[in-house]
Amino acid sequence: MGAITRININNLFWLGRYVERVFTTLNSFFKYADRFIEGGQEAYEKYLADINVPDIYKDSEDFFRRYVFDMSDANSIISNLDRALDNGIVLREEIKTPSLSYLQMAMDKFKSCEGTDKIRYDMLPVRDAIYAFWGSVDNNMTNAEALRVIHLGKSVERADMFLRLGYPAEDISAELDNLIKHVSRYGDNSIISVPAFEALKAAAQSRDYRGKRAELIDNIERLVEVNFIETASV
Repeated sequence: MGAITRININNLFWLGRYVERVFTTLNSFFKYADRFIEGGQEAYEKYLADINVPDIYKDSEDFFRRYVFDMSDANSIISNLDRALDNGIVLREEIKTPSLSYLQMAMDKFKSCEGTDKIRYDMLPVRDAIYAFWGSVDNNMTNAEALRVIHLGKSVERADMFLRLGYPAEDISAELDNLIKHVSRYGDNSIISVPAFEALKAAAQSRDYRGKRAELIDNIERLVEVNFIETASV
């Protein structure tokens, strides 16, 4: 139950973000997969602009294949899962071996889906493994501070992605309220930007998620003052 190092705070925060990014992206991406293919370049360009990812793709088919399965594409879904797994390996003592095993399971299931013609259905075990990861984290992590940090990362990512992807207002409202609660009870103000937090609360109270979308995203991104860690290292 002791204190955790600053580097582990960074690692835990980004582990939470990466795992949630994969989960939310899978849910949203396959919901709109037919639109990307049928709508061509314009459809996927808007999606990429919304999530702030550069368009490096030749056409909709190239986008669909590389954005999902190309490990060399730093913004692909599988690359984010790979970063989550690498961080999980380094954080094995904090998150515990069963939790790490679910991340490995998610990666194994993900890789097995490449080339399938039933990708939505075949990806369901990936999402199930991520659900199991969070259940294992809650059941097995013994350091309360570490658990709060990883959930803080998860909450930041959910609120950020829900805003970027234009989720319904009631879903955005629930996630912003949840994020504000997480920050309020986190306790360690050394990593929280008070100006960003106050601005986020004020913008969230307006419930003007379309008009204040850019402001909300900016404050969410500035909210937690940790270093960016692409892949944790020993």
